[in-house]
Amino acid sequence: MLRIRMLATFIGLLFSVVLPAQTTVSGTVIDAITQEPLIGASVLAPEGADVGSITDIDGNFSLEIPEGSNHLRISYIGYKSRKYNLGAAAGAKEGLVIALQPGTSLGEVVVTALGLERDNRELGYAVQQIDGEALTDVQAVNFLDNLSGQVAGLQVTSGATGVGSTSQIVIRGQTSFTNNNPLFVVDGTPINNNTIINLTNEDASGFQEVDFGNGAMDVNPADIESVSVLKGASAAALYGTRAANGVVQITTKSGGRKQGLGVSFNSSFTVDNPFQLPQLQNTYGQGQGGQFEFVDGLGAGISDNITYSYGPELDAGLNIAQFDSPVTLPDGSVVRGGDVAVHGGLPITPTPWVSNPDNLKDFYETGTTAINSLAISGGGDFGDFRLSASDLRSTSYIPGVNLKRKNISGKFSFRPSDKLRVNANINYINTNSDNRPAAGYGSENIGYSLTAWYGRQTNTESLRDYWQPGLEGTQQYSFNYTFFDNPFFILEENRNSFNRDRLFGNVSASYEFTSTLKATIRTGMDYSNEKRQFLRNFSSNRFTQGGYAENDVLYREVNTDFLLDYRPNVGGEISVNLLVGGNRFDQTAQNTQSQALTLAQPGIFRLSNAASPVEIFDQVADKRINSVYGLAKFGYKDFLFLDVTGRNDWSSALATPTNADNTSFFYPSVSLSFLPKRVFDLPDNVSFLQLRANWAQVGNDTDPYRTSSTFVAQTPFGGEPTFSEQAVLAAPGLVPEKTTSAEAGFDARFIDDRIGLDVTYYTQTTENQILSLPVPSSSGYSEQIVNGGKVSANGLEAVLSLRPVWNNKIKWTSRFNFSTNKATVDELPEGTDRFTLAFSRVYNSVNQTVFFIVEEGGEIGDIWGTGYLRNDDGDLVLNSSGGFIEDNNLKKLGNSNPDFILGFQNNVRFGNFDLGVLLDWRQGGELVSRTLALAGVAGQLEETENRPDDGFVIEGVQNTGTSDNPVYTQNTTAVSAESFYRSFYNRNHEENNVYDASYLKIREVSLTYRLGQQQLDDTFLDGLGSLSISLTGRNLYAFTEIPHFDPEQFAIQGQSIVGGVEDISYPSARSFGINLGVEF
Repeated sequence: MLRIRMLATFIGLLFSVVLPAQTTVSGTVIDAITQEPLIGASVLAPEGADVGSITDIDGNFSLEIPEGSNHLRISYIGYKSRKYNLGAAAGAKEGLVIALQPGTSLGEVVVTALGLERDNRELGYAVQQIDGEALTDVQAVNFLDNLSGQVAGLQVTSGATGVGSTSQIVIRGQTSFTNNNPLFVVDGTPINNNTIINLTNEDASGFQEVDFGNGAMDVNPADIESVSVLKGASAAALYGTRAANGVVQITTKSGGRKQGLGVSFNSSFTVDNPFQLPQLQNTYGQGQGGQFEFVDGLGAGISDNITYSYGPELDAGLNIAQFDSPVTLPDGSVVRGGDVAVHGGLPITPTPWVSNPDNLKDFYETGTTAINSLAISGGGDFGDFRLSASDLRSTSYIPGVNLKRKNISGKFSFRPSDKLRVNANINYINTNSDNRPAAGYGSENIGYSLTAWYGRQTNTESLRDYWQPGLEGTQQYSFNYTFFDNPFFILEENRNSFNRDRLFGNVSASYEFTSTLKATIRTGMDYSNEKRQFLRNFSSNRFTQGGYAENDVLYREVNTDFLLDYRPNVGGEISVNLLVGGNRFDQTAQNTQSQALTLAQPGIFRLSNAASPVEIFDQVADKRINSVYGLAKFGYKDFLFLDVTGRNDWSSALATPTNADNTSFFYPSVSLSFLPKRVFDLPDNVSFLQLRANWAQVGNDTDPYRTSSTFVAQTPFGGEPTFSEQAVLAAPGLVPEKTTSAEAGFDARFIDDRIGLDVTYYTQTTENQILSLPVPSSSGYSEQIVNGGKVSANGLEAVLSLRPVWNNKIKWTSRFNFSTNKATVDELPEGTDRFTLAFSRVYNSVNQTVFFIVEEGGEIGDIWGTGYLRNDDGDLVLNSSGGFIEDNNLKKLGNSNPDFILGFQNNVRFGNFDLGVLLDWRQGGELVSRTLALAGVAGQLEETENRPDDGFVIEGVQNTGTSDNPVYTQNTTAVSAESFYRSFYNRNHEENNVYDASYLKIREVSLTYRLGQQQLDDTFLDGLGSLSISLTGRNLYAFTEIPHFDPEQFAIQGQSIVGGVEDISYPSARSFGINLGVEF
């Protein structure tokens, strides 16, 4: 503590040695009704160049203001801002008592496009801003997860591979066939939020998909001051083509509001356990037809090469040879039945055939996450600063999986003169992991064996020693050698590690030429260099002779901006603000993977140890966009506000070597805000009313190299590099997508702002969609790029804010965030009836694939798959044996998008305690589960426990006529229970594996106890400014119709994220934690 204080004092001296005489101002900020102190209120001296302070837990503040500052600006969330006049008297102004009226400030400042701070009453479009504290009350590793339920119109889906997974975010639903990702901006600099999946094979060999997380997860939530979500095209139009799907704008904390020195420290520790595990039956063990015996796990025994759980009844006094049963060698030593390479087929001594109900639960561990953050801030007349560092260390509940992240950031503001201001911020992040688990269908995913095919008699503890004795490093020990790997072997020996260094930030300078004209220039950069390694040891199912790959991912983006801000004094009651600017965007992305699919020597993971030719895949993309833009803001009598914007982009992605005609595209916007209460006499209970409307067009370009043919690097031949032409037919005449939107809404507050309702209705049309259509292989190509297709969307958003109880004992605030959206396909390219947007498959065949197909009149998100034969009346048509008949014709199975999303936030403050609760409700939408399909076929699920001796009579009909003249009679033929379950859940047909994806989650709960400086002064902790201790919980419970896993899911197929599919997912986390916060 002493060292920290000395460091803080030293830094403070650097910023204070040149300060002129100051005036001390101190006092207390209170609630005007209850007279209670307000904690964390902002106190600013505007004429003092952003000098300010934050009130402590007792509502107290103290700051040094420069001479000439004659008033303070006080603001606090949930209260009306106030301008407090200090008067002209010189000297100390102490003991001030400043009361704020409850209610949302009519002049609340929000951050909009280009980082411009705007008064929300002036805005003709919807912007929702979240305070940074809302992201750290129950801190997630990926801060995007903390946005769930907190913003109307924003949908967050967390990844399914444990800590460090991708969190996918969509604003106002999917409207584009190819790109629905919003733009992320930190302090005015766009940053990369892509998820870069490793290059994979789509068959049963090679490396499976690994999720290394999305780019925005590198942002330190402890550094975030606020997050503004710009939802519509009007709100985001100034950001150009990259903001066609909205903007998530992050503003980080600075030292400008803290006069002198401030130090804050925060430490959180959470324990993580699986949120939901499948409910499995424990009556029948491995095998088929009631029989099982292990010999070698390859088929020499009775059903020992498969892991269906239709074997002998468990806990019935049977003794059966199993993989962990003993084998006595000729020398008298004992090995296990699964040590096949050691005992060479000697007799296995049968052991009790008993259930292991917790064998799946026993595999997972208790994970832990520790996050420690330290920040030092300060400032004076000539500048301010904030330095911060954060360390995250997470050990997953998935054995062997971890994540480490270090963040170092600095934010500086210098004011060499009254006219010049220079700002700089820089963020360095190192993120790494010793192991990231493989995703998707296949033996490299531990869920493939554990959840889908894990015999109910299998003892998990028997698998922890995963080498066969004497063959360490070359031959694993497992329960099955035909399809599966030992799950402990996978996580300890077949590792997917990465190390990512990232640097982003910007430098800017603003100069006021006159009181009406200001110019700003800014250069920002986002650079990351990530190195990944994939280790596969000998005897792996997919790599019997081992394997190794290196994946290097490089990303660099530079944005340079200029902005002229002109505020002419036109006189009268009209205000005008004109802004003109430009941007140059340069981006380079490179993804190189080199792999050896066999190794010469075990345990040596180098490309030089390859026993087969090294395969090299290289993807490089360069892109440039030049832009100019303008914004004109008009105000009339402080009740009518008009914004007009225009932007023109020139994108290199739309150019060809000989033609640049299509590179230019322009898009305008106009928005209007009207405050009726300032014109008309409205009822006293209406404390505020805003009507707003806007119209906008936004363009959306494409990825590089889609307008002209390129060559792709291939595996060298004879030591010489080789290249082949890309398989995609380019489109030289490609034009950008165009989105046209219209929006109308109102913001109404009642009864002194105790009730607030903000409603927005919008329509949106996206045309000239850019997509890849399949072409005949005889053309020499597999796909062609085309423009075509039109999607219309409409939606409704509503934010209801309440203060149900507000007195000197209890302060209770609530907020409901509601949204619904529907996107309909109006047109497809000429000659196209259907188009597959995405798919998730087991192997390369139609009847093992979930398709996401669009057709005219359909919706984005429609799920298609195969099922079972039905007649015109919808009855199941069964075969003569009473079983299902497969129908390989695709049929629509549902839609992955929810009917609506509702977030419900509650915060209750009583005394020194704060209780926060966040509920997250997603209603509607369908989900195809690959896990439940496999576990059902295998007889694992508890739903398959009922196995009557006389089987089941499936409700359906049989055709006793002919195919041309069918005659249907009611089925009376029974099938065995094993046949029924294996056909009902058949993974090849998705019809019976579609589930309602609705859920209501208790997303976050926190209980915080706070102590202020006055309360601490009488304790051994005197000298501290404030102290807070919190107990937290996240993902505590879900009300859902799916009892086996968290319905918040997406799948990874190749290098794509596919919503609406659960594909052998890992359990998500339920977290409990404690948080300590200290300031002085």
